[in-house]
Amino acid sequence: DRMAFRPREDGGYTLAPAAFSELPLGPDAIRHMGWYLRLAAMGDFETYLRRPAPRGYPDAFSTPRFWSADEESPFERMRVLNPPAEKGKVAELKRRFQTLWPAVGQVDHVKAWAGMIDVMPDVVPVVDRVKAHPGLVVVTGMSGHGFGAGPAFGKIALDLALDRQPEHDLTRFRLSRFSDGSELVPGPNI
Repeated sequence: DRMAFRPREDGGYTLAPAAFSELPLGPDAIRHMGWYLRLAAMGDFETYLRRPAPRGYPDAFSTPRFWSADEESPFERMRVLNPPAEKGKVAELKRRFQTLWPAVGQVDHVKAWAGMIDVMPDVVPVVDRVKAHPGLVVVTGMSGHGFGAGPAFGKIALDLALDRQPEHDLTRFRLSRFSDGSELVPGPNI
């Protein structure tokens, strides 16, 4: 419940905190914050608000919100959001690992990485057709689990795009849960 780890082919380990996240503030983060307050209040997710989003990030205060079709969009300028790892969290992970496995001794790291993930206010992905825009299918909010769930959701997305009925009940993943008055029921925290 405090960290995850797994062995690597090179003999090392990948360490990760359990549900630690930082949210850099920007116009969209502020606009949508109300959706996430219930999740934050639960206390199951270690989320910290941070200084404003760095210059050039899609949600930075200085990033334009509108552009013409012939202009480069903020998303084309920055294709991958790759923030630096939080040094204190890296040190804490190493301490936790040493506490769990004291026989290992001093734990060092070769590389630290922090990535951006897409999280819905209920920690449940959206996999659905967008009724207002026929032909548009949304598959997002995998919360870092896209590699595991990706193949299944990829097949489902294909079925949706080809206007075929998927083999699975997608009620839990519908986009309309954010607008139809349904109570949002948070998914499990891994």
